[in-house]
Amino acid sequence: MVSFNKMGVVPAGLVLLALCVAGVWSNEAQDAWASRQRRVQATPNGDGQKKFSGRIVGGTELTEPLPYLLSLRDSGFHICGASIINAKHALSAAHCQSPPSDVNRLTLLAGITKRTDETNGILFKVANVTTHPDFSLKTYLSDVAIIRIVTSFLDHPNLAAIPLISTTYKLRVSSVASVSGWGLTAQDSMLAPTLRTVRIPIVSYSSCVNKWRPVPIVWTAICAGHPGRDSCNGDSGGPLVQDGVQIGLVSWGADRCGSDYPGIYTYVGNKNIRKFIEENSGV
Repeated sequence: MVSFNKMGVVPAGLVLLALCVAGVWSNEAQDAWASRQRRVQATPNGDGQKKFSGRIVGGTELTEPLPYLLSLRDSGFHICGASIINAKHALSAAHCQSPPSDVNRLTLLAGITKRTDETNGILFKVANVTTHPDFSLKTYLSDVAIIRIVTSFLDHPNLAAIPLISTTYKLRVSSVASVSGWGLTAQDSMLAPTLRTVRIPIVSYSSCVNKWRPVPIVWTAICAGHPGRDSCNGDSGGPLVQDGVQIGLVSWGADRCGSDYPGIYTYVGNKNIRKFIEENSGV
């Protein structure tokens, strides 16, 4: 059982649960993140239909933490990415809490590059999670959630909130954004031990719809990616960033990460998404 101090922060040096023992993953650790990922079969199966399955390929390792990036954890195990958007709130994907975890098991780890480095990271206790009321597991409409913590991210000088894209911003096709996380670096591999980032181009909505048909691409989403460069399982909820501003978050994609199927991201600039964020965080 984890003991928090009165400020809702785990004391320095307290290590929760190791995700790896002698280089071998426990089933519990793998199940923690794998159960939260949603992917689509990129090649039709026997009945000719594309179906949902579980979710950084082609990227590089980072040597310094990103001040806004978080690891959302259940019982000490990484399940999804998240981002700091103000002193007490973080942004992630609704499907990362579908089904919902017991809030007493949820924490957010900040200030790290090594995924299991809770000794040097800053661990925050989660107070509550609010998922978008229109979120649909069938289509991934409005795949966004707000996570509120007990204390404040901004009490720590090395952490910072990332600005969110405005609803009037004109997203440019083929412009480049970056996505970062501890997800798989290749299909059928394990979570990356060190934070990775990859730069990917924005794909037009019409091209994305045509590529993915008959799987629907909802109006709260944008598409990004390039063959060999993609987010992957374990990156869900993590921020898609352009010019220092968060424009999206990892929602879902092809079961074969890095394929020619664009990754799907919840668009933070969508008016419906921004209204939800403002109502539940003030941002």
